[in-house]
Amino acid sequence: MRSSALSWKNQKEYVLKEQLACCKSVKGKLQGFVLDYLCREGIESIEDVSLIDLKDYRAYVDSLQAMSESKKKYYRTLLEQVTFTYRICRIGNNKILKEQLYATIINPAIRNKTYGFLALQGITDCCQIDYDLRSSYKKFLQESIASRKVQEYLKALDNLKLATIKAGNQRNFFGNIKLKYENKKIFLLYHPNYEIAMSFYYLREKEEVLFDFSLKAPIMLKYQIFKMLNYILDMKINRHDRRERFLLPLKLFYEYCKKSGVYDIEQINGQEVNQFRENLTAQFEGKADAYIQIVDNTRKFLFLNAKATNWKANIWYLDRFTFTEGRLNPAREIKRFNFGGIKNKTNCRCMKAYMKYQIGVSQKLSLQTIRCEYYDILNFLKYLDTSKISVLEVTAREIEVYFNLQEEKEKQPESFNRMLMSISKFYSYMISQGEILKMPICFAYYVKNIYAKHNNRVVSAENQFEILKNLKNLPIHLRLMYLNLWCIGLRVNEVCVIKGDAYYWDGKDAWLKIYQNKMKEEKCVPMPTVLYQVMKKYIAAHKIQGSEYVFKNKKGGAYSANTFCKQIKQGIQKAGIKDYDFRSHDFRHTVGTYLYLHGASIEVIRDYLGHKESDMTKQYIDYMPELIDKKNEEYFKSKDSLLVPFTKKGEKYGQEDFS
Repeated sequence: MRSSALSWKNQKEYVLKEQLACCKSVKGKLQGFVLDYLCREGIESIEDVSLIDLKDYRAYVDSLQAMSESKKKYYRTLLEQVTFTYRICRIGNNKILKEQLYATIINPAIRNKTYGFLALQGITDCCQIDYDLRSSYKKFLQESIASRKVQEYLKALDNLKLATIKAGNQRNFFGNIKLKYENKKIFLLYHPNYEIAMSFYYLREKEEVLFDFSLKAPIMLKYQIFKMLNYILDMKINRHDRRERFLLPLKLFYEYCKKSGVYDIEQINGQEVNQFRENLTAQFEGKADAYIQIVDNTRKFLFLNAKATNWKANIWYLDRFTFTEGRLNPAREIKRFNFGGIKNKTNCRCMKAYMKYQIGVSQKLSLQTIRCEYYDILNFLKYLDTSKISVLEVTAREIEVYFNLQEEKEKQPESFNRMLMSISKFYSYMISQGEILKMPICFAYYVKNIYAKHNNRVVSAENQFEILKNLKNLPIHLRLMYLNLWCIGLRVNEVCVIKGDAYYWDGKDAWLKIYQNKMKEEKCVPMPTVLYQVMKKYIAAHKIQGSEYVFKNKKGGAYSANTFCKQIKQGIQKAGIKDYDFRSHDFRHTVGTYLYLHGASIEVIRDYLGHKESDMTKQYIDYMPELIDKKNEEYFKSKDSLLVPFTKKGEKYGQEDFS
């Protein structure tokens, strides 16, 4: 029995010796040391040695108190050497891996360690290298070599993988290699497109570009993040912007959504967005404002690129839709409608249904009008949220309380009545859809009387002169925009949408042709010849085509009215004009009043300003003190005045004769 056991032990040692003999650099006492360790640990074959065994062996060597530190340093790698060498011999017939290694890694020490590690992991082709293997190798390096050398060895593995990707791309005749969604980790340094992969080569923290889709999370969320990831990788921007503005924020956003249980990014609400912002502020002070933009960027991408319009989304981006001319105001662009602030799901659903009707079915309403209704209804529904009331179950008394609150805010009668009309139309729609049977309250009862009133909005001659004097300090496009406003009395929206063919000469006079978005019709008005000449020169110098906007934003669209007003105000402040608050519409009052003072009829001024009714035009004629004084003097000089001096029997009576 004992002889049989001894024979079995000798047989195992024989097998191990045969395997250890593959490593020519470990022999004699060194080989015996490794053999003793393997036998003691019950390891019968080098085939069974794993990374854990290599780690345990190094720990064993370090624990030997009788061995010097210099000797330990040498002995620590013995088992690794014999194991790697044996494994390499085992795959010796596989020329692919060997050729890839020798073609890419020049340093023998790095090449041998990389070769042995890959062989130990059963890798036969470098295309099999992935993030998990890289992580395992990094951990192995951190445990087995000096920390200062880890990145150098790890870089060699990355180069090996990248060389394989490059070779694969060169064999690919179709180009444009993209990621395909899989329920696994995606490491962008190993992206199948070599150009994209190389863009992350010099990134210090490469774990930043790891997106783990193998984790437990809603499949919709993972697919949405993946689609946005692919979109970002296709963007033609520099590496720094792509990382700081998109990739890193997207990774943080993905991690937040997983932890918070978000299943659909398009359904994320305002409270969740605010929570994400707070998390960013806590982690990245100073960068939260930049990183939070990824939420809007992702939702916009998903909404605009969906096969069908997702009317259930909490934000609708209007770039998806094509509107007929007249519904859009290019100078006051409306980009989105946000429903994320409505907490009650029923209220939110009803609001979305109504807005879908307003945008799609009701083709006559302008987006400006729809937006006004949107805010009126949104504020009403947010009020209902505070009391957890459904819009379908609210009582007349509860609505009346809301109306009273609006009155306390000193709303103008026009604004208050518009709010009533918006909510009334909302309820009318819900009746038509069978959501409710009747109006919850009589809206007409609360309508306020509106009395016409006149405001003196003419810009004083002094302020006009000061602005003109300081125009030279503004960019040329702002100067010209202001002159069109000041000379012609255009609406600021109209100034921003002037086209290249708007100015023309009829043989005697200069004219401006402009589309009035508010009135939904075109008008032609005379203009100063000098301004006409300046504008034609500007258009020619900038090679502006007839169909192009004369004043463009950065994307080539119409200049923003808000931006123009803001920039003019800043220019006025810099010029030191402190007593005047710039309001673009004041210049329409100024032009209207000027025309009236110089003999133009109300009807002529109406057509010039582009009003439908003369009553509206009358509100633009400001009865300034000088006009009253002028009319007063004319009256006193007339023969009908009782105070005009007169003669009796050829004598002129003075004031004393009336005492």
